[in-house]
Amino acid sequence: MNLQGKRILVIDDEPDIREFVTYNLVKKGYAVVSAADGISGYELAVKFEPDLILLDILMPGLNGYETCRKLRENPGFAKTQIVFLSALNQSYAKDLGFKMDADAYLTKPVRMEFLVRRVDQWVRNAG
Repeated sequence: MNLQGKRILVIDDEPDIREFVTYNLVKKGYAVVSAADGISGYELAVKFEPDLILLDILMPGLNGYETCRKLRENPGFAKTQIVFLSALNQSYAKDLGFKMDADAYLTKPVRMEFLVRRVDQWVRNAG
């Protein structure tokens, strides 16, 4: 399966993280857009129809849990891979992420090579 051209949405309120993740995924051949909060991230997801969403939790406005719940309530995102990428490393945070029907949960900081390799796997599985 050709992974190039697959669409990824990065939702994170930290500009440096958005830019670094976006740069590395675009370099790999993915079409990537990003948003700084859950509200604009949800709106962008509806327009962009991503194959994978990388989602932070601690964001202003609509946090990552609420954003994930809202995405999962929309039938158009039933098969979209949603992966939390958060600095929260406590088990309750991960448990809540999976209760919101996330497909995976990674903690920051994460090695970029590892993240890109996992993105390849997730997008391939969503195919």
